[in-house]
Amino acid sequence: MVYVLFFSSLAVLAFSIFLFFFTAKRTRNYSQLEKRFNAIVEGLSKLDPEMPEEAFFQVILDIAMSVVPETTKGSVSRITDEGDWIFVASKGHTVDLYGKRFPSRCLFRAGKEPVEVNFLEYDKDLLPDDMWKFFERTLRGTRKSLVVGLFAGDEFLGNIALDSPHSQFSDLSKKALKLLGNLASTYLLLKRSLEKEHRFQKIMGTILTLLLLFRKQISVEDFLKESLQKMIEASEVFSGGAVFKGDTVVFSIGLKENVFEYKEITEKIEEFQIDNTHYISIQLKGEGLPLYRLVFASKTKIPPFIFGVLNTFSEVIYLYFKEYQLHKKYREMAMRDPLTDAYTRHYFNEWIFSHMAWLRRNQKKSVLVILDVDGLKMINDTYGHLMGDRALKEFVKTLKDTIRESDLVFRYGGDEFLLVLTESSKENVHSILERLKENLKRLDLPFELSFSFGYEEIDGFVPIERALGKADDLLYKNKFKKRGVEG
Repeated sequence: MVYVLFFSSLAVLAFSIFLFFFTAKRTRNYSQLEKRFNAIVEGLSKLDPEMPEEAFFQVILDIAMSVVPETTKGSVSRITDEGDWIFVASKGHTVDLYGKRFPSRCLFRAGKEPVEVNFLEYDKDLLPDDMWKFFERTLRGTRKSLVVGLFAGDEFLGNIALDSPHSQFSDLSKKALKLLGNLASTYLLLKRSLEKEHRFQKIMGTILTLLLLFRKQISVEDFLKESLQKMIEASEVFSGGAVFKGDTVVFSIGLKENVFEYKEITEKIEEFQIDNTHYISIQLKGEGLPLYRLVFASKTKIPPFIFGVLNTFSEVIYLYFKEYQLHKKYREMAMRDPLTDAYTRHYFNEWIFSHMAWLRRNQKKSVLVILDVDGLKMINDTYGHLMGDRALKEFVKTLKDTIRESDLVFRYGGDEFLLVLTESSKENVHSILERLKENLKRLDLPFELSFSFGYEEIDGFVPIERALGKADDLLYKNKFKKRGVEG
């Protein structure tokens, strides 16, 4: 029996360690991905729409090498109008590749998903001997290259290739390069479709400005409002527009509200006319988000180039949707204790200061309650850690079922929890905790769960550290009282 308990305890401990590191790794990975994403956005936001194409490709290569740390050298190559393959940017090679031309039949054509390639093996039988010797010298020390294609719509334009002395690239690096490749392709497509339009610089500047909004983590609806307004200003075509959430207008500018609410939209981008006004609608659906629509209005017929612009514009919005959901998912994961689903101590330290400010502004009070589960060590020693974990989960679940939805529960330590009774007073604490005691008695456990507590009112003026100290003092007085010891 002792061996069974010992090995089951080891298994639980191993699982707990795995759970901790798994959660920490995922949170850390998100943080690293967010940093790389910010580096891409910041780099692209500095682009000058009037810069020569060669300078654009060099900027793209610089960004790529900064967000893929495994790489030591890299290049951007593209197909010329004459059908040759030419290097338009190069960095870190022993031989400068910039301007080198080769027959396009020798070009490796990557797709929109990054792919790992060993060029020293791939090129050997494909290239003529003199060309092979040139690349063998250039790629000396490279074990793997990460390559992503550049496109204008579906037309292949060239590659970003990053070379590494390591045998593989991380998933984070692949995601970062994929994002950069998509954004660079979007830029090239828009530049092609608008290069004869005087509005190119203004519209491109607008889209790059929208990328900067990604880092502010504003709400989806606020992002859509900003996007609508900026596109109306930049296009010189639209006189107004609206943001729809389902069939409801959440924001409009320059329109009679609900003028086209009866119009059913079936395509991603659709044009229609009501009376003498022309409209174009973009349908937007992000995973886990409601259906949104942006509708733009024009007093004149909408020129064809606008459809390409809005297609690119919608791709930027979809990128925001993905970033928003990713940020929300990992923030929620960082906010929640994986065992009990209570909020974490880290989140309490963030949240409490905004709550204290709210209390001050509104002259309200809340109550801070510290709860300590009694005898958790004895439960672990007697019944095993799995039962101890179950006891904590059942305690939090019962506590949540006892309190209001507006009250918050945080795991503050191993067996210690913070309960914040929002807009409440000390007088309510005992009745709530009595209900909690009764509810805990109904649990199907081989022992009775009990707890000790301390509490203090908070009003936003007294420092939170002082309130926590007073609640903690009362908690230990109650613990000593239970043991029959005078505090």
